[in-house]
Order: sequence, then structure tokens, then C-alpha cells
Amino acid sequence: MAATRRPEGIADTAAEAVRKFNHATLPTPRSRTGSLRYPGQAYSSVAAFKRMAQMLPQAFDQTSACLTRLHLDGTLTADHGMVEDHVFDARQALTEAAHCAAMLADALNRAHSALAPIGYSGEIDD
Repeated sequence: MAATRRPEGIADTAAEAVRKFNHATLPTPRSRTGSLRYPGQAYSSVAAFKRMAQMLPQAFDQTSACLTRLHLDGTLTADHGMVEDHVFDARQALTEAAHCAAMLADALNRAHSALAPIGYSGEIDD
């Protein structure tokens, strides 16, 4: 039976995927755009980032809800200060992050729409 991946491993995989995208699209002496050469690639990439951003608010809300449940169950401790203060600060920051992610998704949606009519008329590399 396959082991279920832990949430933190899944989040790390998403972060690693963005790092790989950044690396692959770095300009090089051979290509001013790295491996991102055509508007269709930009269109598809922005669509994927938009989907990710659209799902982030739920991920942050569920993380916040988990902290609340654990705190209400009395199973959290803190190295310093009061647990409830740390939980409150984390939940507030996650709420802000969810709002920012929603704004990011909206901006990416506009970028995706703006990329839709753009085509390429140059030589196509193999």
C-alpha cells in the first residue's frame, strides 16, 4: 500500500516546482528567455500559477483551522510566551496570506486573459 504524503511534503513539492520553473526560465547566453520561448508557454505557465494561487486561500484557511482545533484541544505548547498569542498571530497572518493569494489569483487571471490573443511569428526552435 502506498504511503500517503504528508501535507508539509506536498507544500515543499509545490515550492520546489516554482524554484525549478525559475531556474529553467533564467536567461542564458544562448537564450534571453531561458526555456520560456513562446507566448503559449507563458500562457500555460500563468494558467498553472493562477490555479495554484486560487487554491492557496483554502490551504491557508485549513492550516489555520488545524491550529485552532489543536489549541482548543489543549495540545499546543510554546517555547516562550503564551500559546494563544502565537496561535492568534499565526491565524491572523494566514488570513492575510489568504487575502493576498486571492489578489494574486485575480492578477494572474488578468495576465492570463491578456496573454490569450498573443501569438508568435518568429522562427520556431526544435
